[in-house]
Amino acid sequence: MNRHFAAIAAALALLALPSAAAAAGLPRGFVGISPQNLANQPDYELMAESDISSLRLPLYWIGVEPSSPFVAPPNWSDFDNSVALAAEAGMRVFPFVWGTPNWVAAQPRIEPASRWKLRAWAAFLRRAVRRYGAHGAFWRQNPDLPYRPIRKWEIWNEENIVSYSSNSNPERFALLLRVAGRTIHRADRRAKAILGGLFGRPLQIPPNVGSGDFLNRVYQLPGVKQAFDGVALHPYVARAAAMRPQIRNLRRVMRNNGDARAPLYVTELGWGSDSFQTRWERGLQGQARELNRAFAMLANHRRSWRIGGVWWFSWADIGPGGCQFCDSAGLLTEQREAKPSWYRFNAWTGGDPHTVPRAKRGR
Repeated sequence: MNRHFAAIAAALALLALPSAAAAAGLPRGFVGISPQNLANQPDYELMAESDISSLRLPLYWIGVEPSSPFVAPPNWSDFDNSVALAAEAGMRVFPFVWGTPNWVAAQPRIEPASRWKLRAWAAFLRRAVRRYGAHGAFWRQNPDLPYRPIRKWEIWNEENIVSYSSNSNPERFALLLRVAGRTIHRADRRAKAILGGLFGRPLQIPPNVGSGDFLNRVYQLPGVKQAFDGVALHPYVARAAAMRPQIRNLRRVMRNNGDARAPLYVTELGWGSDSFQTRWERGLQGQARELNRAFAMLANHRRSWRIGGVWWFSWADIGPGGCQFCDSAGLLTEQREAKPSWYRFNAWTGGDPHTVPRAKRGR
């Protein structure tokens, strides 16, 4: 009996040890980070120590072009700074492009739909790719920076729920996506356009639309399939095991529409470390456990599900005022102290988890 308990204890201790071996066999950049607010230079340096090479950031159309470019030139300064800091830290930015300016629509979440609005959308994307893409002006203007051109562009964000889309309309979104993909491909032949992260199972249906149904209806627009190179998913679930049916459902929809070879990107995935205030909060140890189980599932099925990568949401905790679990979704506390999930995350990236102090118990 003593030997039995000793064996269990030894197995549990082994499971608790973070190990760079967890990342063996995964391509570089398979595990990235999706912060919920703009990081500063020390954060970028910590990300580099964690061996993160892909950083998912918002590129807000409304932020770059708050006024028509016929009235005022685009202001790229904030995004320039983020791309530069990422490049200095050895990371490549993976942007999701969202947010209609008010000279185009009354709210950022209203997708452009008329001809002139879609032309304005295309012009913005063309300028973005020509600035940050393979032959972008940003890299010519900053020759001392490590060359990390943007290769993938995620189009919109959680467009199947009304938090990010005015009416969760697949047909309207398909128009926006078709224009975006064609524009990006023409501006940079090596660039990829990714269908923005679908919220896996929205809580209010309708007006929200389930991810599989939404995607299937997008495919019905003529010419849209050739416009995008992959699909993104945000499988927010109570437990990691519940990701499986969501992913299989999207893969089935993609297969039925002749898109079986296109990759699936999990561009947001996370749990909060607060204790069960919502279904997405699992406590400190539970957050680490679900992270490990989710990453293991995606790594084990990387080829059969054609998973292009996974981006953890998020980097560090924020103060109150975010979504239901966002304030505790970080790998680090607001004070940049390590939670248990930080050690699990670094086991998958192969990074050094000891670059930040361990958080005190209960934080």
